[in-house]
Amino acid sequence: MDYTYSVSIPHYNSPKLLARMLKSIPEREDIQVIVVDDGSREEDVAELKRLQHKNLEVILLGENHGGGYARNVGLQHATGKWFISVDADDYFSENAFEVFDKYKNEDIDCLGFCVLCVDTYTGEVTRELVANHNVSEYLRKKTKKTENLLRFHNLEAWNKLVSMDFIKKNSIHFENCRINIDVLYSILIGLHAKKYKVIPDRLYYFTENPDSITHKKRTVEREFQFYLQVQKRNGFYLAMGLTHIPFYRADYLYVPFMLKKRGIKDTIKFFTLWWKNSEERKEARNEYLKYLK
Repeated sequence: MDYTYSVSIPHYNSPKLLARMLKSIPEREDIQVIVVDDGSREEDVAELKRLQHKNLEVILLGENHGGGYARNVGLQHATGKWFISVDADDYFSENAFEVFDKYKNEDIDCLGFCVLCVDTYTGEVTRELVANHNVSEYLRKKTKKTENLLRFHNLEAWNKLVSMDFIKKNSIHFENCRINIDVLYSILIGLHAKKYKVIPDRLYYFTENPDSITHKKRTVEREFQFYLQVQKRNGFYLAMGLTHIPFYRADYLYVPFMLKKRGIKDTIKFFTLWWKNSEERKEARNEYLKYLK
């Protein structure tokens, strides 16, 4: 079937929140809904199988591969004219697809829009997200600086409706990783999109749960994995000439960051890992450079 929109939703152990996301998507003939379950618990898979929605396709991976892998599976199964990958615990605004319909026949590569960050239980606004700030800044004043922020520091998948023709033509994909899974996808869109349209409409609610793993203290080892992901961006930003904050992050900035966040003991542990893994740091810095060739 020819769909107008393909909505891809990775899922892991949160069927009740997924039900809310599905409820926020209109039940229309032209909307394909793809849920990719990334190895959820047996009881959550059973609950997932009971969920219903028009044109719902559920893909069970059987074991956990990570968010990047699940997003790519959703992308590979998408057949719509337009694609968006969202999170199971978020939801669209009531008029999101009505607004999308206004632009569905436009000759554009990507439609960026605004989002609100809210508490997952109360719906109250909690803070402004970096991605949303960069979209808003571009809407407020279009300069080379704000365009760079839009294209290369707007690193989320859920605030972009992207042309499938554009995706296929430029081999746009997600990085097969478990940390910062939307970054490469967003950077590739920013790098290749010649027609990047941005609108002020708030069409998506990103939710925050104070009890989620995101808000729990990371191990030093996991902190270092996040650091390596930043190095991938650092190498790309250097090659693009984006050598200033908020793009490039020099290593010396991690000293006050770690001291404030973790204290002296964990800071020493972190830089011990930093010292022992110099080759891994170098490889990370070169990782995204292949996309500039």
